[in-house]
Amino acid sequence: MASSVSPFQRPLKPKRKLSKSQMKKVVSGRSCLVELKKKEQKKLLKESPMKKMSLAIGMSFLAQAAFCMDGSVEILGRGTVEKAPEFVEMQVRVTSLCYEKPLMAQEDNAKLAEKILGVMKAYVRTEKDKLLASGGHTVRQTEYTSDSDGRSKILCEQKWRTSNVLTLQTEDMDSAAKIQEKILETLTEEEGMHPGETQQTYAELEQPAFAVYPETYSAMKKEAQAKAWGDAVGQFKGFLEQCKLQNAKLAKISEPEYFGLAKSSPLNEEVGAPIIPDSISVSANWKFVWTFDPTACFR
Repeated sequence: MASSVSPFQRPLKPKRKLSKSQMKKVVSGRSCLVELKKKEQKKLLKESPMKKMSLAIGMSFLAQAAFCMDGSVEILGRGTVEKAPEFVEMQVRVTSLCYEKPLMAQEDNAKLAEKILGVMKAYVRTEKDKLLASGGHTVRQTEYTSDSDGRSKILCEQKWRTSNVLTLQTEDMDSAAKIQEKILETLTEEEGMHPGETQQTYAELEQPAFAVYPETYSAMKKEAQAKAWGDAVGQFKGFLEQCKLQNAKLAKISEPEYFGLAKSSPLNEEVGAPIIPDSISVSANWKFVWTFDPTACFR
């Protein structure tokens, strides 16, 4: 007689009688939820508010740690480090477009760039202050603009364009507003792109950026990572208080993730622009997975 067992189904093994203690382990091992005995719950709730709080924290921790009775626990450690900003970066983009000849575009671009650099040079006062000019490509292309109805139209066809990006990095952050004002005074005659004109050179002042130096940022990442590790270890210790594990092992470590953010206090009417942030923060998120013998929690 042919076997009636499906190829996708294992043959049933003969039933084996389990002891009461073994039955408890089997039933408990199938569950991903940690349940306290009803008597213990009632006893804790009758006691002091602190014990009630401890119970709530313990249960909330288990949920946060992604604990499951498959014998693993996933914990996300977090760490944040804050430092005061060390410099401000001011950037101006100079663009020349719709020129008949490339050299004419480069010459007009250089003239306006030199005026702006003259303003920026006055604020290079320390060894770490920098003034950079990174010239872009000089290319022939078709330029587009928009009419009064917002529809796109051709400004010029296959003419020459060139650009330059001027960057000032200075530790004199208190002068950021004054630097902006000086640059804008220089750009009074070049207020931006003129849709009605073809051949033109104009400049745009970008938003100031407050930051820390690369070496400071690198040190902050290391410190944030160390804090994330300490946070994960602390969470795991809290987990051990809920459950006495056996054969616990660190099975998986993910790559840390980093996030940077500038933080400022609430503003008042007297604060001018730009706003200097109170701090630059670097945060690290680090995920760990521990494996263990799940039956130990229910003995």
